[in-house]
Amino acid sequence: MTYRHFKYEGWLYTLAFLIALGVRLVGLGTLPLTDAEAAPALQALRLSQSASPALDPHPLYILSTSILFLLYGGGTNFLARLIPALIGSLFVLTPLLFDDRFKPRPSLILAFFLALDPGMIAISRQAGSPILAITFFAFAWGYWNQNKPRLFAAFSALALLGGPS
Repeated sequence: MTYRHFKYEGWLYTLAFLIALGVRLVGLGTLPLTDAEAAPALQALRLSQSASPALDPHPLYILSTSILFLLYGGGTNFLARLIPALIGSLFVLTPLLFDDRFKPRPSLILAFFLALDPGMIAISRQAGSPILAITFFAFAWGYWNQNKPRLFAAFSALALLGGPS
């Protein structure tokens, strides 16, 4: 059973995404990387410098961040945390995939909650965090719910590449 959508729902989801993006990007590179964040970031930096590090334990993070390091000529704290922040912002859009289970207004409230949830913000602002696996798993589950097997398979693969979390 699909619920009827209301007039400004798309604009409000866009606003929730922009709020999530803003909260996650403001001051992203100000704090130094912790030891847990530095290990995958250094692997990405070595890969961008044509070295051959092990892609362990977060291959998707390391490969995508190494492309950023290569494009911008080196590693910074901001670039090391950028991919998790962007992917964590996309997590806000997952309630859209469950429109047959949730009514539009509670789904939109959930999106704003996810945009401002301190726990989600914290793990989205960490380099090499589990947010990639969490977000891609939620998208895979949503596409499974919508009976779209190709998108389910693609996002399941991305979730597996997101790391052991």
